[in-house]
Amino acid sequence: MIKWGTLSLVNLQAREISIKVVYYGPGLGGKTTSIQYIHRALKPESRGQLVSLATGADRTLYFDFLPVKLPKLRGFNVRVQLYTVPGQVHYNSTRKLVLNGCDGVVFVADSQTERESANVESLDNLRDNLREQGLALEELPLVFQWNKRDCEELLPVGTLEKELNPRKSPAFETVAMSGRGIFEALKAITTEVLQDLRRKGVWEPQAEPRPKPNSRERKNVPAPAGESLSDKILEFAESPDSGLHRTGISGVKQLPATPGSLAELLDGDARAEAQAVETDIARGDWAGAIRRVGKRLHDGAGADPDGGLAMVALLSRVAPERFVRMRELLRRVDAGGVSSQDAAFALFFLIELELGRQTTKT
Repeated sequence: MIKWGTLSLVNLQAREISIKVVYYGPGLGGKTTSIQYIHRALKPESRGQLVSLATGADRTLYFDFLPVKLPKLRGFNVRVQLYTVPGQVHYNSTRKLVLNGCDGVVFVADSQTERESANVESLDNLRDNLREQGLALEELPLVFQWNKRDCEELLPVGTLEKELNPRKSPAFETVAMSGRGIFEALKAITTEVLQDLRRKGVWEPQAEPRPKPNSRERKNVPAPAGESLSDKILEFAESPDSGLHRTGISGVKQLPATPGSLAELLDGDARAEAQAVETDIARGDWAGAIRRVGKRLHDGAGADPDGGLAMVALLSRVAPERFVRMRELLRRVDAGGVSSQDAAFALFFLIELELGRQTTKT
């Protein structure tokens, strides 16, 4: 049985609470780098696969996904799912999609003076997108990262607080490239979300025994539920010198943006084909990516190119509306005008198609 809280998902059968945190902010402000640092710093046994999609226009086109396993609370496993959103304005529909069902937000502001207006615009955009989903920013757990504090010509923290944080939410000076303040912000947002869910009755912490009289041993001293949980998050962190993802800041060598890819969800030639599509997208060949997916679809259609395509999609359990959109892209691609979003949709269509094929074969 799955029970939805106000925002979070509680799976009673699996005894698991899933909370979703979205990293939001202006383009190139440090959202993706923050997620990459967290993924790199966590021990392998406590982290899931980091999935991202980079393009020439924005390092995060759809989202980075990271499930972080935490110790049990009152018998429930807790998962924290971390997402980022693309910062550029023309990806607003994607930002809305990623925000759907979020339990808390980490707003990553760019501290550089020249980015002052971009920070304000991004926060206003966050407020508007939440409002469309019936959520108020003022009622959602929120933590700020004042990022890039190692750069020159910085906005004073007081200015950032005044313009962006009038409600005095937890805020941290951060340098995502080195990891400075990143786990502190993660600790804070996780604590804020769990405390918010507790107030809403989604979960209730188990009462812990009182410490023995005169006992000063740390293991016998109970801590508040939120504090206990956030401390355990930090237990997963490896030492800062374990190696970092150096991406996205000028003057630093650019390394591959993704430790993993959507292609890893597939096997055999399907995986190779998805990797080829991702390569097309990474180099900005939107039409090539779409044509490659179209060829894969046609290869399974046999001698009936029209009805056969629909049958392939049907048997692979692809939603009809997504098949119709993909077919329209294939009609438009030769005329030009396809976008990075179109290419990204084609990639996700391919993943859904191939996963459906794998399911029908088993």
